[in-house]
This record gives sequence, structure tokens and C-alpha cells, in this order.
Amino acid sequence: MKESAMLRAIPWQRIALTALTLASLAVLLYTLGAPNYEGG
Repeated sequence: MKESAMLRAIPWQRIALTALTLASLAVLLYTLGAPNYEGG
């Protein structure tokens, strides 16, 4: 019960966590894929 209450009281926490995860994945993909797209 407490966990669900906290999630409802702090919805930005989940949003921030998802945003950070997506950002880190995007940076990783860009870092790994950039050389291939740029041709070296």
C-alpha cells in the first residue's frame, strides 16, 4: 500500500527514471552507431 501511495504522490520519479533510461540508451546507441553512419 505504501509503495503505491508513494508512486501516486511522486509520479515524477517514474517519469525521471524512464527519461534517464531512454537518454542513456540513446547516448549509447548514438555513440556506438555514430562511427558507422559517419563512415569511420
